[in-house]
Amino acid sequence: MRILKGVSFSEKVKEELASLDIPGGEESEAEFLGYIKGKGSFNIPSGGIRVYLSSLAAARRFVEIVKELAGSGSKYLTVSTRNLDKKKRVEIEIHKEVLSSWREIMDNEKLFSKLGRDPVILGAFFRGIFLASGSMTDPRKHYHLEIVTFDMDLLEKLAKALEEVFGIPGKVVRLRYSNRLYYKRSSSILELLHIMGASKSASTVERIIREKEAKGDTNRSFNFITANATRSAESIVKQIEAIRKIENKLGMDSLPEDLRRVAQARIENEDLSLRELGEILNMSKMKVYTRLKKLLKIAEGLK
Repeated sequence: MRILKGVSFSEKVKEELASLDIPGGEESEAEFLGYIKGKGSFNIPSGGIRVYLSSLAAARRFVEIVKELAGSGSKYLTVSTRNLDKKKRVEIEIHKEVLSSWREIMDNEKLFSKLGRDPVILGAFFRGIFLASGSMTDPRKHYHLEIVTFDMDLLEKLAKALEEVFGIPGKVVRLRYSNRLYYKRSSSILELLHIMGASKSASTVERIIREKEAKGDTNRSFNFITANATRSAESIVKQIEAIRKIENKLGMDSLPEDLRRVAQARIENEDLSLRELGEILNMSKMKVYTRLKKLLKIAEGLK
């Protein structure tokens, strides 16, 4: 999925979801309820419900779902748009004729009892509530998918259902004026995208995860090599300082032949590793190491 400049990743996900075929039957009903619970409010005078949506793609899909549930029934809808803070908001009023069979499940307990534990139905409900009141951060920046509503109880029950059915743990927090259910693990977000039906978005996230992991492995390898190189350089400096101290205080001839050979080789080959020094001296790396340790100990005893 290519991310167009000026269009958020979240809106691209919603555009993909909005382009899916209207499923029909119980799945459409569940998605309809997700919209209602996410951004619906009762219009007391008419007995209907108003739904306010900031995503035009989500609004188009919601209208199609209502028409599918009510038959041809465009007469059951009133659609208007208004500009708020330079952004267009779509206001959709669903007349009470469409809602007669749904009133009893506006209660959250009854709602989740009706949804049950069918993964397809629960996924359709989550798709509806995400289209209405959800958002997702560009995964190139960090992983974060959330649903924000005024209904804390709804979010807690939704989080519980998603964890029980799909094994995806979420966290619900209270904000200043609303409440948030959010997910920050990349694996959880991937699963939620698949559950909603956003397979192209999920593929994009999978690719980004792989790229980040590869970059992380490269950085870890580079840091490891750099740290080793730094430690090696510091060790060589200490070895040379110790040998110079012995040379100035005692003279190289005072050393046993095996130590003198190693000391002379180190002075003449400051940039070689222990293994490379061993090749020159026809010694193992361990033998070179133990002799350099002895030289360091001798130097430490000198004032």
